[in-house]
Amino acid sequence: MIYLTCCVASTAAKIRAMRDRERRIGYATARKAIGGETLDDWASAMRYDTGSERGGLRLQNDFAVSYYRSVYDGKPCVFIEHSAIEYIFVRG
Repeated sequence: MIYLTCCVASTAAKIRAMRDRERRIGYATARKAIGGETLDDWASAMRYDTGSERGGLRLQNDFAVSYYRSVYDGKPCVFIEHSAIEYIFVRG
């Protein structure tokens, strides 16, 4: 999968439609669906510890982050809810 957009750069109608069809999943399922390298790149950009640092917060340990499957603008997606922002990944 590739990172497509976030709710801030989308429209309320597209985000509402996506949220209406959401199904919560766990970190491991999201990682498998998105792809480890893609998810690690995103986590690094979000300033998570991705293994190169010791003692930093890792994405999989952040209790305030949630993962979902849904459909965004007609495309199956996985999205990550982080700080009340939806980050959307779709098949490339």
